[in-house]
This record gives sequence, structure tokens and C-alpha cells, in this order.
Amino acid sequence: MITFEGVSKHYPDGTVAVDRLDLEIPTGRTTVLVGSSGSGKTTALRMINRMVEPTSGVLAIDGEDIRGKDPATLRRSIGYVIQQAGLFPHRTIVDNIATVPLLLGTPKAEARGRARELMELVGLEPAQEKRYPHQLSGGQQQRVGVARALAADPPILLMDEPFSAVDPLVRASLQDELLRLQQELHKTIVFVTHDIDEAVKLGDAIAVFRSGGRLAQLAPPEKLLAEPADAFVEDFIGYDRGVRRLSFFPARDLSPRSDIIVADTATAADAGQVAAATGEPWLLVTDAGRRPLGWIGADRLAGLDPGSVLSGVDLIGYGHTFTVPTDSLRAALDAAVLSPAGRAVGVGADGTVIGVVSQTDLGTAIWSVGEADGHAAAEGDDD
Repeated sequence: MITFEGVSKHYPDGTVAVDRLDLEIPTGRTTVLVGSSGSGKTTALRMINRMVEPTSGVLAIDGEDIRGKDPATLRRSIGYVIQQAGLFPHRTIVDNIATVPLLLGTPKAEARGRARELMELVGLEPAQEKRYPHQLSGGQQQRVGVARALAADPPILLMDEPFSAVDPLVRASLQDELLRLQQELHKTIVFVTHDIDEAVKLGDAIAVFRSGGRLAQLAPPEKLLAEPADAFVEDFIGYDRGVRRLSFFPARDLSPRSDIIVADTATAADAGQVAAATGEPWLLVTDAGRRPLGWIGADRLAGLDPGSVLSGVDLIGYGHTFTVPTDSLRAALDAAVLSPAGRAVGVGADGTVIGVVSQTDLGTAIWSVGEADGHAAAEGDDD
């Protein structure tokens, strides 16, 4: 466990970067520090490996004050990942990753063997080991940075806005990769970001810093979104915090409809009968493998030759799908809002269609979440 007890950082010009910080970071979990620029979150992170020295207070790792440790030795026992990866441009990828083990005296062959294992762990190809950083994409360089930080198998991993310099698609991929790694490795991760969505996705706990380096709130993501401590935290999270909170409720509790799905081998007459029987204005058309192809409206069906086969008819795109067993209500809502038919297409893990969920059905599910919260709050008041 990492503990801050009344830790402050004051600079000679009078700037207070961190002000009397009390914070516990549990072992084997991911704690995310968020806040606007100048709120002290990066300073707090860098005090853990003594890149910044506290002015006052006690910062301890597993009960031991870090001021009693040699800074160089301490840093070699803590992984550190920064925004631009910080790779050595003149070293190959495998030797970049092997840097710390080599500094610790590990034989070169053993260090490189460990580096190759880590390349595979973070999703890099074996053929990339002899390349240099400039020959990799930004996302690949960040993967190298993560692998290098893990090379000496440190119990603590510090990550200072590591994914902010890459495009959104790569960033999402790196976030997913970090979640996968953490499930496998159970490191104590301290992650700094200014992006509340990233914090909610990655953190077991989120520490919100206010201007002046003071801690505004520490809470699990779901509680932070549901119960911000004050107006500052509420404003920082944003007014769409209710939508963000849907990420914590599973889509598997929905009941997708399968009665408005037709195969592309059906005729317009067959599909018209389905539309009439269900009273639905839209039908989802799938292929022989039950994968989604697109929507067709009941009014369009009425104008087609009854014998027309749907495989030969132009369809309206279905937007994107959500995975019923693993996705959240937020993913389902997003799919429904972006669907031209106003309905979300739910699929299984194999990509085949399970059913369709309307915005009305999603609204009912979301209302149920709010009602359950209301009951929980009332019971808490009774206690």
C-alpha cells in the first residue's frame, strides 16, 4: 500500500503544488488521479518515486518511509510510463525493454529473453524486436514503454498520462490492453489523467484533485458518478455523469426482441407479414449466419413486389452493435442513439444477432436503475 500522510509540496516561489494530501493507494489495484492542469496530480505521482521530493508529511510504501530509501534504488523498483514513452532512440526495441534488468545486473541473454516475453504480453510482434523507436507508431511506442516499465517485475507502476498523445482509436485499444494486463498481473497502478472517461474506465478508485493540490474526493468510479462530494467535483465530472454511470450496469439484463428479425432469404411478402404481426415500423435483416445486414422499414416493404427477395433490396445501415453478454447499458444506449431505426442491435460474443432493443426498452431499464438507487438511498436514510 502507498500512503500519503499530510504530504505537501511547496516551491521557493510560493507555489503550492500539493497541499496536505492524505491518500491511501491499495496494493494490487488501479488508482487514478484526475484534475485540471496545475491541480498537483502529476506532482503527487512523481513524489512516489522521489522524482519530486515532498516538502512535508510522510509518504510510505508498505509502511516504510520512502525518504529512507536511495532514490536510484527506489526508482528501479517502480515502473514508470510517461506520455511520449521516453524510449532511447539509439536502442532497439528489445534493448529498450531490457534497460532496467540490464542496469540491475541481469545477464544480457536473460534480459532480452524477458523483454521478448513482455513484447508478446503487451501485443507487439516478435519481428519488431530489432526495430528502433522511430520505426514504430505512437501506439506501438507506448506499448514498448509499458513493457519496459514491467521488465523488472516491479510491484508498483506509475503512469503519467501515458495514452494522451495518441489518437482516440489507439487510445481505446491501449486502455483495453492495460485492463487485460492488470487482470493478469495485479500491479499497484497509479495512473494520472485529465480525462474523466479514461479514469472511469480504468480506475478501481478515482482521486479528484482541486486547484491548489488538495484532494476533493476519493471514491470508486460508480460512487463518484452517483455521489459527487461537492459542486466542484460535480462540475469536473460533467453534466453527462448519468450517462457515464450506465457503464456500470450490464446489458445482459435487457430482453432483446427476436421477433422483428428476418433473414435476407425472405420475400417482401413474408417480411410484410412479420411487420404487420408485430406492429413494428422497422425490421432487422440478417444473413444466413444471422449476422446483421441492415434495416428495412414497413413502408418500404409495402412498396416492393411481394415476391422480391430481401437479399436484392437496398437496406439502411444498422449503425453499430453492442455485445449483450459483456457490454454495458451505456454501450446499448449508444448503439440505439446512433441507429437510423432508433433501435440497438444486440449480438453475442460471436457477432451473431441475439435481438433488438428499442430506445423505449432502454429507457425502462435506465429508469429501473434510478429507481433502485432511490430505494437504496432511502434504506440508507432509514439506517
